[in-house]
Amino acid sequence: MMRTKNTQTILLILFGAMVFLKPISTNAQFFKKLKKSIEDKVVETANSKTDRILNGENNTSSTGPIVKSPPKTGSNNPADQAKPIGVTNTDQNQDQEVLRFPAPSKDFRDIVIQSHKGLPRYGALHFKRNTHKLITNKAYKALLEMRFLEETFKDMDRSKLIKNQHSTGDLSKRNSEFAQNHVRILAGETLSDDKLKDYFCDSEAASPCNFYNPSGERINVSYWGGMGNNEFAQNRSYTGFVKNYFDTLKDWSKTFYADGSEVAYYVAKGLVAEKYDFKEKGYWIGNLFSIGGDFILHHSNFIPYTENEKAIRHQRKKIFLPIDAQKAKNYKLIPRSPVFVVFKVRVTPKPYNTTSVTWEYELESPIIEFYKDVALTDKMGEVDINSANLK
Repeated sequence: MMRTKNTQTILLILFGAMVFLKPISTNAQFFKKLKKSIEDKVVETANSKTDRILNGENNTSSTGPIVKSPPKTGSNNPADQAKPIGVTNTDQNQDQEVLRFPAPSKDFRDIVIQSHKGLPRYGALHFKRNTHKLITNKAYKALLEMRFLEETFKDMDRSKLIKNQHSTGDLSKRNSEFAQNHVRILAGETLSDDKLKDYFCDSEAASPCNFYNPSGERINVSYWGGMGNNEFAQNRSYTGFVKNYFDTLKDWSKTFYADGSEVAYYVAKGLVAEKYDFKEKGYWIGNLFSIGGDFILHHSNFIPYTENEKAIRHQRKKIFLPIDAQKAKNYKLIPRSPVFVVFKVRVTPKPYNTTSVTWEYELESPIIEFYKDVALTDKMGEVDINSANLK
């Protein structure tokens, strides 16, 4: 009887323990889920706030371009660095379309060039007042030259600085001297303001270093370590930069023209060749490939394929632009009035020699656009070159 009672007591205790322990387990699972839910909410809120900051939504004091969802700087994929961000810079209530290429780190500044319809704009550019400091054309072009003169930079002496020797005869020495000079230009154009002082400023100079002209553009840096420093200090500055940043620049350059070519817009300045043609209703436009800006592309490097392309390129044929008489009356064009002609082209850079690049290009689209203004805001019309009327 006593044994049975003890057994019942033990069973009762075990049953009570099970009842007591089950809520504990259930409560533990509940609190675990609650903790996970709170953590997820905190992370979600933090990410949301970070996105708003990156996208400029919380920056009410910024006067520069606002960029939505930029690529992550420092991405493991180098190609991400070459993806430009289309932004609009506002200057006196007028828009200037540009492309921004994010820098690989905070030690460099972004590359910014003019654009048209989301693609790079080459040839004739348009600078409004106080916008020169926004554009970094020199840095962009210097990176492209590094990209396509890769063999030349392999000869660069990284251990010592060679200055003004104008080497002749020895190709590798000539290449080294050119490459070192090019790296100095690149450093001066791409480094952040703080890093620029580290490598091109003499800390013991009587006056502070200034790397900008009155219009806000960077001036060319002429000496490593500062103008007043001796050759040993200059050599230390050069070798230090090469050790820390040369490979970064080289890798950055490879992200441009990733497949060896680039689609862009070439802007040239044509001229009205004759008075308005009332019979045909339009203007004859000449000098399409003989007057143009010199940023990256030059008219002499155009490669024509169709008969009409060859006629415009080699025979300097005029092309007819249809325009309604009333619209033409508003333009008030006379012979030799400038007209800005826009070609969508594919650019294929090729080394011309060890120190220069030829920027060959062909038409990517047969449609040629005509604008009254260099800002490309007043479109006069367009022509399909394959069916164009030439004379």
